[in-house]
Amino acid sequence: MEIFMFIMFLVCNLFVVLIVKFTFGSVYSYSNGMMMGVHIPSEHVKDADVEDLLNSSKKQMRIFQNINTLLSIAICFIIFWNIIIFFLAFFVWMIEYFVGISVISLSSHKKMYSIKMQNGWIIESQKRKVYIDTRVSADADFTPISYKWHFFIIAAQAVCFIPFLTRMSRAYFSIIVVVFICSLLVSVFSLIFHIFMNRKERTVYSQDSKLNHIVNVTMKKYIGTSMLLMSSINAFAWIITAIMVFAADTLSATAFYIYMFLELICAAGLIPLLMAQRRKNELLTANTEPIYIDDDEYWKTGFYYNPNDRHLFVPNRLQSGNYAINYARTGAKVFVGGITAFVVACIIFAVAVLIPFANVHIDITLSDDTLKIESAGYKSVIDINDIQTIELMEELPKDGFTKTNGGATNEYLIGHFRGNTYGKCNLYLLKGYSPILMIRTEDKTIFVNSENEGEIEKLNKTLLERNSCSIRK
Repeated sequence: MEIFMFIMFLVCNLFVVLIVKFTFGSVYSYSNGMMMGVHIPSEHVKDADVEDLLNSSKKQMRIFQNINTLLSIAICFIIFWNIIIFFLAFFVWMIEYFVGISVISLSSHKKMYSIKMQNGWIIESQKRKVYIDTRVSADADFTPISYKWHFFIIAAQAVCFIPFLTRMSRAYFSIIVVVFICSLLVSVFSLIFHIFMNRKERTVYSQDSKLNHIVNVTMKKYIGTSMLLMSSINAFAWIITAIMVFAADTLSATAFYIYMFLELICAAGLIPLLMAQRRKNELLTANTEPIYIDDDEYWKTGFYYNPNDRHLFVPNRLQSGNYAINYARTGAKVFVGGITAFVVACIIFAVAVLIPFANVHIDITLSDDTLKIESAGYKSVIDINDIQTIELMEELPKDGFTKTNGGATNEYLIGHFRGNTYGKCNLYLLKGYSPILMIRTEDKTIFVNSENEGEIEKLNKTLLERNSCSIRK
């Protein structure tokens, strides 16, 4: 498990670093009349103050990227020590990385805007112009790659889920439902994004209408390919997993690892998006009649704020291939506030859940009438007089136990689980320790062991002595 997770997160982290390097790095070249997201006249690109800022900003970004590339690799080795500590370190690194990269980018942009204002590189007549290309507008609904293919992909995913409705009693059913819903959401998102971007790609880059048409159609083609590729790989991951689980009638570790690996490959669907930006830049280098609109005042803080623009999302000039939010719109404040609250809540919840698993041990407390078992924030309290069955086992029964809420690693099984025959259970088990004591009441089934030698045997003997009605199989 550790080796698989190491490879998966190593590839994922390096892919994230590569994507970020591309999206943020492209602003350091002069393109579409802009340098670091600021419009400056082409004859001033080689000015000393511009070149000094460019060189220092590129150096700062390069050092930051190199450090975080090493960090992205280093934190993966924590997996072999403690998986919980790794996840906490991973969260901290992700926050540091994205906050740091944003601060560097915004700082460079503001400094370039300051240089522009100090030198008076402003064309007042171009500040509020809006260009419309009627040919591009007429082709707004045209798509070189139809979004309707997504419906076939979604239908195939749904068909593969239907057979599981006959196995709703299986322990793995709830997990299969979650996997299916997640896969379906990815495909639905790809469909929505495909449609949205098809309608959005009608940007005017030049006074040459033919060039505008070519660039917009090219972007639609690459974006459509990207979304279909992502949706297809995602669907394939679900379908393969569904077939394996249904055939074996259990959710094996192999099936889970294959699903996770294929979902990781799903990120390859973003590659055409990167290719699209490169191709667009290549096409625009041949632009002999560029359109110059000096709207930098709406970007002076690094964030887009334009009360005169009704659009909520606009192309982000500081991150190639990404979109920015128009903070002048009420919807932007609601959207950003909601997303921020959700992300913060998820991080707090994840940390609160993970911290107890950083050092797992099982506490067993036996009083006159009550048995209390605690571990990693999970607790079971049993009235000794309610115990119906006690059984001492050398190992956990092979019942296809599936975690519903808790922790399951190579070191422990803690929390709420479900078995095919035992049904809902609470497990408090450390791997490699025996015996295991099963305690069953009318509404609870608990499996517990201990790292302390003789503790479980003593507990078993005490419970049998105190509850003469107990049945020992």
